[in-house]
Amino acid sequence: MFHITNGDCAAAALARAGIPDEDVLPWRDVLHEGPVPAGLTLDELSSVRATFIAQCGWGDLDTVREEFRWRDCRLAGLQAEHEAVLWFESDLYDQLQLIQLLDWFAEPAHRPQRLTLICLDRDPDSGRFEGLGALSKERVAALLESRTAVTGEQLELGRRAWNAVRAGAPGALEDLWRQEPGALPYLGDAILRWLQELPAVTSGLSRTERTALEEIARHPRTREQVFRAVQAREERPFMGDWSFWRMLERLEHAAVALLRRETAPAWPAPAGAARASQRQVLTLTAAGCAGLAGELDAVQVNGIDRWWGGTRLWQAESVWRWDGAHARTVGPG
Repeated sequence: MFHITNGDCAAAALARAGIPDEDVLPWRDVLHEGPVPAGLTLDELSSVRATFIAQCGWGDLDTVREEFRWRDCRLAGLQAEHEAVLWFESDLYDQLQLIQLLDWFAEPAHRPQRLTLICLDRDPDSGRFEGLGALSKERVAALLESRTAVTGEQLELGRRAWNAVRAGAPGALEDLWRQEPGALPYLGDAILRWLQELPAVTSGLSRTERTALEEIARHPRTREQVFRAVQAREERPFMGDWSFWRMLERLEHAAVALLRRETAPAWPAPAGAARASQRQVLTLTAAGCAGLAGELDAVQVNGIDRWWGGTRLWQAESVWRWDGAHARTVGPG
């Protein structure tokens, strides 16, 4: 039995439950960030992803390339295994990884004798979103017993969804969301959450960007405080801190900055004592306040050049946007 997880925290939980490291493959890729273009083999896409990750400063290019090469080689050898178990959560980060793998396993020559799935959503006691990394060894064992066989319908849906992710426009993915893809019960919510990361028609801000500005508008905060506050407002948190820092830096260093960094005391100094401890906090600029009020379009004033799956968002007049009021994408022109 071989196991594929959403990352190292989940792999650590499996290790605590007694599953050997050599039988676990963490799927380390932040697919909601950076280019995921169509028409590439797994090896070619891994090269694109490694380059993007290195350009973000999240790893050394040669090291990341080698990690992807090792990962892809292990994946290619799974047809010799008796069973592969897919361990994923219900959030956007995991659902994108899951459909990439389902697309791979949709090819019969790639599949082991048995392919099974564990998909975690809510803690049965608290009702809160639950991550694999927090599982006890007893819960891991119970989930393993409850795994279900991946169906042909799920493989076909995974392939269709992965093709839609890599398309040069979001229309196919929006269509899939409207059809409520029931074979993968959490995919529809994940697609909607990703559509909300397109620039809004009213402000040019993604949902995450807007939420961050709203939290900072309440009072100045450190970037760590902003991250925690934004995470708390997510139905299913999906964004890691490195991705979040990158987003904040984009808002801070834009030509028309929406954020600024200021030095503020971490706590007041008593009379006659040494100076107070200092910390860096984020505040809104006038442009940031205008963006929140709908009086400024961030894409129009700053331009844009980022990838949303296989869709490149660039040049202010030709960007796909999200119309939250009508729950639809709006194309260029």
